[in-house]
Amino acid sequence: MFAAIVDLLDHEVVIMANVIATMKVMPDSPDRNLELLGKKIEEVISEFGKVYKKTIQPVAFGLSALVYAVMMEEKQGGTDPMEEKISGIDGVNDVQITDVTRSVDVSDL
Repeated sequence: MFAAIVDLLDHEVVIMANVIATMKVMPDSPDRNLELLGKKIEEVISEFGKVYKKTIQPVAFGLSALVYAVMMEEKQGGTDPMEEKISGIDGVNDVQITDVTRSVDVSDL
C-alpha cells in the first residue's frame, strides 16, 4: 500500500471533478403542470450537465417546487448561465441554487 502512495507522489495526478448543484425551481402557479414544466427545465439542464436526481417538494397552499440535483463539470465555472436560462422558461417564477458539492471521480486512479 505504501508503495502505491509513493508511486502517486512521484507522478503528477490531475483529478477531474464534477459539481453536484441542488436547484429549487418554483413555478408561477399551483395550477402549473409540473410534468410539462419539468421537461422544459430538463432540456435546459441537458445543455449544462445531467439530472442526477429529481423530486417534487410541497411548499404551501398547493404549490410545489421542482428540486433537481444536477451533475456538471467543474470546469464550467458556475451555475449562473443555467439558472438564467431556466428563469426564462414560461411558467418559472424563481430558480435558486440551494447547495453545491464537489464530487471527485477517482475511477481512473
